[in-house]
Amino acid sequence: MSTARPLSRAYHPKYDVEHRRDVLEFLRAKGCELRPAYAALGIAYFLQQRLRRDAICGADIRALFPRREERLAGTLRNAHDILRRAAARGLVESLGSGWYTITPLGVAVVEALPDDQRVAELRGCRTVSCGMGRRRVAHADDL
Repeated sequence: MSTARPLSRAYHPKYDVEHRRDVLEFLRAKGCELRPAYAALGIAYFLQQRLRRDAICGADIRALFPRREERLAGTLRNAHDILRRAAARGLVESLGSGWYTITPLGVAVVEALPDDQRVAELRGCRTVSCGMGRRRVAHADDL
């Protein structure tokens, strides 16, 4: 992707089946059902670290986010909002026009998942629940 990016709202990415499968395997390797924000951060990490993308936007997250039945992440409500909030927390950096890049802190958090204690330490949280990367849900087959 060149440095002259379109407005993120005009960008409609198309990923092939292999890219989607690779992203899902990356998230599955975390060994738990992630919160949507951490799943989105994992997708950003994958696109930038593995596919060498220089920037990502909400459309990338929406295109690659796991479906509910895959049980890898909670429900995605607003990908752009997740990226804005992650930028406020220093996990991604805004490049303008809806584009973001993952920060070294974001990289460290993704690599630490699913270790909630380590994520909390990296983020400077006082409690482990603040860094909780996994969703707190009980599935029928877990009972």
